[in-house]
Amino acid sequence: MQTDKIKVTSSGSGSTQAIEEAAKFADYVGLDRKSSLRLRLLAEEMLGMVTAITEDFSAQFWIESVEDGNCKLHLTARTIMDYAKKRELIDASSDKKNAAAKGIMGKIRQIIENSLYSIDEAGSLSAEYGGTPLMYGEMGMGDPGASLEASTYYWSLQKYRSRVAEYGTENDAGKEAWDELEKSIVANIADDVSVAVKGDIVELVITKKF
Repeated sequence: MQTDKIKVTSSGSGSTQAIEEAAKFADYVGLDRKSSLRLRLLAEEMLGMVTAITEDFSAQFWIESVEDGNCKLHLTARTIMDYAKKRELIDASSDKKNAAAKGIMGKIRQIIENSLYSIDEAGSLSAEYGGTPLMYGEMGMGDPGASLEASTYYWSLQKYRSRVAEYGTENDAGKEAWDELEKSIVANIADDVSVAVKGDIVELVITKKF
């Protein structure tokens, strides 16, 4: 089952319709109250990230169910190819981008935003934990698999979580990064979150198995 695709924007347009689609999806696939609430929370977190990107951002939102019982929330947008437009959006969102380094969804938002402007910059993103910079844009990079083998850039929360675990919690940086994961609504509810850049398309997918 797949919901209708809803255009959502950073001004908040489409958000109400998107939440309604999430509720319809939950009813259609027979989710119980707890699972329906979790699906709504994931949709709200995704839409909240959209409103924080830039005044000019728009994307397509939809939800689908797949054979193995997974539910996938999708958000796709086209990259900004015009340099002048890139510069305009970067300038307009510079303050927001600085704030985006806080929280898992903030970091995912920054990966998407950098991918919109320049794919090469996405993997170089870092944040300071305990005064030590960690390259979160690079730590989550991984093999996208056959279905996304044409991706120019691929980041997943599973890979990032694994890298943070490998880094360890013996120092302040590792402890802060792990604590951030533990406090994240999305990191605790979702089975995975991925960002893929394929051609001029940036796609965010939140996967949850109910």
